[in-house]
Amino acid sequence: MGPSAEHFLHRELVALQSVARSQGQGAVADRAGACLELLSVALAQRGLRATATAVATELATRLRAERVSLGLVRRGQMRVVALSHSARFDPRANLARDLTAAMEEAADQDAVLTHPVVPGAALRITRAHEELATRHGGTAACTVPLAHRGAVIGALTLERSRGPAFDAEALSFCTGAAELLAPVLVLAQAAETRLLERGREALRGLFVRLREPGHPQTKASAGLVVLVVALLAWVPVRHRIIAEATLEGRVQRAIVAGLDGYVAEAHARAGDVVQEGQVLARLDERDLRLERRKTLGRREQLRKEHREALAGHDRAEVAILGAKIAQAEAQLELLEENLVRTQLVAPFDGVVVRGDLSQSLGAPVDKGAVLFEVAPLDGYRIILKVDDQDMAELVEGARGRLALAALPGRSLGLAVEQITPVATAEDGRNTFRVEAHLEEEPSQSLRPGMEGMAKIEVGRRSLLWIASHRLVDALRLAAWSWLP
Repeated sequence: MGPSAEHFLHRELVALQSVARSQGQGAVADRAGACLELLSVALAQRGLRATATAVATELATRLRAERVSLGLVRRGQMRVVALSHSARFDPRANLARDLTAAMEEAADQDAVLTHPVVPGAALRITRAHEELATRHGGTAACTVPLAHRGAVIGALTLERSRGPAFDAEALSFCTGAAELLAPVLVLAQAAETRLLERGREALRGLFVRLREPGHPQTKASAGLVVLVVALLAWVPVRHRIIAEATLEGRVQRAIVAGLDGYVAEAHARAGDVVQEGQVLARLDERDLRLERRKTLGRREQLRKEHREALAGHDRAEVAILGAKIAQAEAQLELLEENLVRTQLVAPFDGVVVRGDLSQSLGAPVDKGAVLFEVAPLDGYRIILKVDDQDMAELVEGARGRLALAALPGRSLGLAVEQITPVATAEDGRNTFRVEAHLEEEPSQSLRPGMEGMAKIEVGRRSLLWIASHRLVDALRLAAWSWLP
């Protein structure tokens, strides 16, 4: 609806409210104004679903309803087309079935139905409304049929999960709104139907021109299209599966803290190339050295007492002191080992994949905590994330090419080694972990953690099949899920 139409509705609304108030009918004016505003909301939308959703949401807000549903009759059956505050819903869910039953109950009786029943209202069958309120945690439900030219074309169902039931004033407003909205919804539904009819008419006209004499341009274009489709369907090309790829070290060693302590020095971090035996970091060893000095003094004292016991021929004391000396020496060996563990060294030549203690000097670390991960530079494996739709065609031994983001001008040969039969949900799709190896000697420019794309050859297919197989598979799955 354009700005001029909105201005016209607003002007008419103000005029109606002024006349009604001048005659002492303020409530009637407010109700008429609300109905016209609802009509304005409906006319401002494009498309049947957008119109129905906007109307349902506006009604839910005005009447303080938990949910408002709008259904329309299509091919003789009532179907829910919109829910308030919801852009999408599952038409096969239990809620949609219960809403459809309530709408059909009101449409069959061509009457406004409520649960609980409004005092003084005529006796009606409201079993579906009672079940709707009971199953879905509501306290009140109401359905108003939508009629156009004497025929029911749909229904509005309102639900409340708390608060009072729908009274006569709310029902009067809903009835007036339904009378205004029904023609708008009929027009919106007809517009979508006419679009399909125009498409069918265009196809029918094309077939007529192809059968009749003349129309050489149309027939030549159609022949060219048929020729192109035939070529796409019969000419085989290499079919490749595209997958995200990550480069990892074939061996990846974790360097852990051998004891509880504090970070004293940090000499390497992620990305640094290190040599075997190079110190990556060092833990504070002052407490260990003090404990070592203390244990050394205790051992010397015990040795002195041991010599005096030997001189005095006290065999029992000699045995006891000998055991204590052995215990002190064992404690010294443990302290020496812990002093060695304060030095975190690289186990082989490689690159630090993870770990950076330069910003954690003085921070405590627990025994067993992983501080660094180191991977060698001469052995790599490729981790592929293959979409589940492509897994049926992938086999071990399949070959392909890898292009890394860090080396865009060069591709590396790869071969599939192992397919993990476990799917992982990531970014809204299911992927399988597939391992591959490089078929050529790795260069010095490769580093673990590099990412890129891999293309794996899985046979020869026609171009038409390659372009359409995903859509065809999705349609097959959708058809199977809908068929009984």
